[in-house]
Amino acid sequence: MMQKKSVSIHKVRFNVGALPVFSGVVNDHGIRVIEYRADHWVDNFPLIWSNDRQFDALEINLFLEHRYKGLYRAPKRAARSNPLGGISLKTLQSIANSLCIFLSWLEEKNVDWRQVTAQAATQRAKYWLPVYRFRKFLIDLIQAKSLGRDSANLYMTHVRQFYEWARRRGTIEKLPFEYQQLHIKPSNEHLDINSIFSMAHRLSGITVQTSDLTIPRKYRQKSLPSDQLSPYTREELSALYGTRYINSPARRLWVDLALFTGMRAFEIAQFQEAHVVDPSTSDMSSYHATITGKGNKERQILIPRTLMQRLWRYKNCDERIRRVMKWEVKNGTDCDKPLFINRSGLGISEKSVSNTAIFARNELSLSGCILDRSFHDLRSTYATNLAKYMLDKGLESGFIEFKLMALLGHSNFSTTRKYLNFARTVTFDSEMKGWSDTIFDGIDTRLVGDYQHLLRGSDG
Repeated sequence: MMQKKSVSIHKVRFNVGALPVFSGVVNDHGIRVIEYRADHWVDNFPLIWSNDRQFDALEINLFLEHRYKGLYRAPKRAARSNPLGGISLKTLQSIANSLCIFLSWLEEKNVDWRQVTAQAATQRAKYWLPVYRFRKFLIDLIQAKSLGRDSANLYMTHVRQFYEWARRRGTIEKLPFEYQQLHIKPSNEHLDINSIFSMAHRLSGITVQTSDLTIPRKYRQKSLPSDQLSPYTREELSALYGTRYINSPARRLWVDLALFTGMRAFEIAQFQEAHVVDPSTSDMSSYHATITGKGNKERQILIPRTLMQRLWRYKNCDERIRRVMKWEVKNGTDCDKPLFINRSGLGISEKSVSNTAIFARNELSLSGCILDRSFHDLRSTYATNLAKYMLDKGLESGFIEFKLMALLGHSNFSTTRKYLNFARTVTFDSEMKGWSDTIFDGIDTRLVGDYQHLLRGSDG
């Protein structure tokens, strides 16, 4: 018989309402029940349970609640995806996973995370503090190839945020780690890029704030073959759009949004109806929409006019209006509505969107057609086609990288550069030549206009 984990995450229906009070009701454990004068129920809210560290688990759960309610480190304009003003449920689940790992390690090593002062004022003594010992534990996992460096850094970021919250709350007297001002100068590989937008920082570099809890770059692992790009070919897109499963108006729009704007599955699930406007009131060739993406980072996407026309028709169709009425019964009329709502009046899930490619692939396999592509590969298709389109327009490589980075929401140029490099390959050019002209015709004026604006700015 397998032993039950001592520390675990439970997804529950949780009330994060306002003005809590003790009621006269006592539960089966003899504990008074808390009621809220203003209820706000959240499904699948992640709460951490520990058999031996119950008080630590309660402290972490309070931190999770404060993050979700926007009481601590509220992201900018987060109310678009969370009416309380905090982080999204998806981000909260990621934080809960990191802190569950941290609490499991604390329990296994039998140490107190509140120990924040070293026994001696030396660097060596500092590394015996729990937070640095946990960092060493993650580094050991990286070296054993059981964990990636990016995942380890994410865990440490969430642990650091928990400590910062505990310090502000007064649970600990000081932070056990230090902040550093890091001056980043452009590397030699960037100096040969003809990039007009980065001219101001090319020589001086930039200064950023970081902590000494990050995992050193020397532990970075080499990219695996699975990390390579897998954009759809023209034939594969035709097969995908030709399936009966994609004939549903909503599902076709999910594919369109990924292919024409580079949105991820969860971003499509959270896409707000307020982003959809009536194209007949203007002659714009493309439209801006500000969305909240990975890591709660905001970015602007470009929506071609032809796609906006289809989105507008869907927004006002009879079937969606019936679903909106159900949604308003559950959530009221004051909250921002998602564009895509299921038959039960709930916002669609990320899984519903990402599974679109799986169901279409299964349908095609019945006729002997193999489609070895995922829904996320539509985003790769968008990025590589857009890069090729801008290259054909004669735009500079630096501007293309800058624009792709902004439109895709990447954190560094190395991720963006692989799309540009792939777009230059002969295979990609022969397969997709001409197709990108049709796809990006609606945003051509906006892209070239941005480029010319930068040129005028550099001349001044």
